[in-house]
Amino acid sequence: MSIDRYNQISNLPTEYNDNGMDSFIPNPKPIDYERGYIERYFVQKSNDISAHIFEISSDSINGFTTNPFYSTTKLDWRLIGDPIDVKKSNSASIRIASKNIPKIGMYLPNLLQFHKK
Repeated sequence: MSIDRYNQISNLPTEYNDNGMDSFIPNPKPIDYERGYIERYFVQKSNDISAHIFEISSDSINGFTTNPFYSTTKLDWRLIGDPIDVKKSNSASIRIASKNIPKIGMYLPNLLQFHKK
């Protein structure tokens, strides 16, 4: 491949841009605790399983689900109950979500995050 062709291709604009990605920390509300869980949304650059994983809001996820530059996943995060059961439930959610974002478990090490008895 010639250097001119490489320069031509490398200067093409792409839709990939993570500069505007805002991380989101959920803040469960009383109604979430009544329901027993929250939905959490995550995004990662699709061609690098070691890329940073971002948690984003439900409002932001739609901008990424159809973009081939990103992998996305949603998981149900249990908030209430016996700690052992909550850990099992959240671990199962992580296992399912890891089909789309393989290392999501490293992003979510605290299986009792937001837990209340």
